[in-house]
Amino acid sequence: MFAVIYLAIGAVVGVLVRNPVNGTVLILFIWIMDVFFGPGLGSPDRAATRWLPTHFVTLWMVDLSSRHGGRLGDLGWALVWTVGALAVAGVVLTGTTRVARSRIRAGTGWDQFTAGLRLGVRDFRRNPVLWVLLIIVPVVFIWLSKVITPQETMSLTLVKDGSSSTLTYWLPDMHAGTMTPIAVASLATLAGLFVVLNARSGDRRLMQAGFSPGALLAARLGVIAVAVLVVTGASLAVTATVFDARQWGVYLGGNLLLAATYALLGVCLGPIFGPVGGVLIAFLVPFLDIGIGQSPMLRPAPAAWAQVLPGYGADRVLLDGGLTARFDETGSLLLGLAWLLALGVLAAWLFRRGPATSARTGLRG
Repeated sequence: MFAVIYLAIGAVVGVLVRNPVNGTVLILFIWIMDVFFGPGLGSPDRAATRWLPTHFVTLWMVDLSSRHGGRLGDLGWALVWTVGALAVAGVVLTGTTRVARSRIRAGTGWDQFTAGLRLGVRDFRRNPVLWVLLIIVPVVFIWLSKVITPQETMSLTLVKDGSSSTLTYWLPDMHAGTMTPIAVASLATLAGLFVVLNARSGDRRLMQAGFSPGALLAARLGVIAVAVLVVTGASLAVTATVFDARQWGVYLGGNLLLAATYALLGVCLGPIFGPVGGVLIAFLVPFLDIGIGQSPMLRPAPAAWAQVLPGYGADRVLLDGGLTARFDETGSLLLGLAWLLALGVLAAWLFRRGPATSARTGLRG
């Protein structure tokens, strides 16, 4: 029944969400909500989780009575979900899709840049999955962390007044601020991945129509900059309600640097791993780096292996801005900028060898 329900969910998502990247993200999100908030890991009596797809299947599978199955019982409701999922999938699969096309003319380099930027921002704006994530991810990782934070102290190793010191903080006052980079890095990686993969086929057509690779690359980087601002703004809007940074300017700058770094990483993941593989890696890397390697919840200071990861420099900058009264992380800032430059060069190289090569091949053909 699990398999049939998720086959149906995959079919519905595949038809309703034309982009495979968006579809993969949506399926992963449904699965995370279903499994991690369902009765297998949570309470079977929560009224709010009874609508989850495999709620009754899970209870019947582990032989744990829900006591709210009524006359049908848990097995009956599980079968209703299974048959109903297949029925809905069948109806959706019989539908049709509509494809919209637009035409642009190649002009000067500036005309090409503005046209490419306008089309890219419009495509970014029309990505429903990303807008949903922009609301849900900050709330789950930032606001919810404030709600569930235990009433205790914790120690962090930070640079204060030019020297490394172990400082003690009241956890409810700082936990949400240290969770913000996880939300920022995750959203930025997905945003960068969305931008490059959603625009790949369009970029080839634009270059065949006469767009220069430089103007198109500049336009895509412009869209990335917009995505970075949107992701950081959405996350910090939630953070500001539950956390008071000591240096808001430095804290904001560190989050922007982290978002830009991971957005460019997302741009690089797309051409290397493809749509589906890129989404899976885009979920994995920020959690390994920011959620585990840099996390102050796991250790007072990052381990040696974590200091070579992309998020180390930016994360130290934002922690310095959030928890200390004076900026002391110049070295970390330079390291973060070095990562940003390296990923920018790699992203530009992957972009030039992708759409540009395909466009030239198409013209020769």
